[in-house]
Amino acid sequence: MRELYDNTQVLRRPTHGIITGYHELPYVCLGPDHDRGHGTLRVEGRIQVSPRFVIRPAHLNPSYAEIFGEDNVDAAICGRMFGFLGFRNRPVECKSEHLTVEHVPEGLEEAVNSLLDRLARYEDITTGVVVTPDSRYYPVSIERFIGTILDDEFRD
Repeated sequence: MRELYDNTQVLRRPTHGIITGYHELPYVCLGPDHDRGHGTLRVEGRIQVSPRFVIRPAHLNPSYAEIFGEDNVDAAICGRMFGFLGFRNRPVECKSEHLTVEHVPEGLEEAVNSLLDRLARYEDITTGVVVTPDSRYYPVSIERFIGTILDDEFRD
């Protein structure tokens, strides 16, 4: 997993909407579609990062369905553990909303270029773009995306 984390490319970061201690981070994560052998897997969502002022017992933490919902989730992904390992010395809580998983026929490079062009045309400065080396483990790449933003925020 460390290699996957290190090889994740954060191509685009939000340049607007970052408030110390609270972020709403829309993202698009693209990676090779291993299930179909060709094309690209596109995962789009929004991460909520907020200050963690309340410490809850583990049994009161939200379930997968409470965080991600059950609509528009690929059945192969539902059974996987999805969670952020936590960010050492970062008093934040992360949750994901509006998760959309889509298989696109374009190759990875073409899908990335198309997405970047579309975001530029719409002058979208809030959406991050992440390229994962292995789309089966895209949550690790999303964690890298969040980590890069938190590292800048909590830089001493």
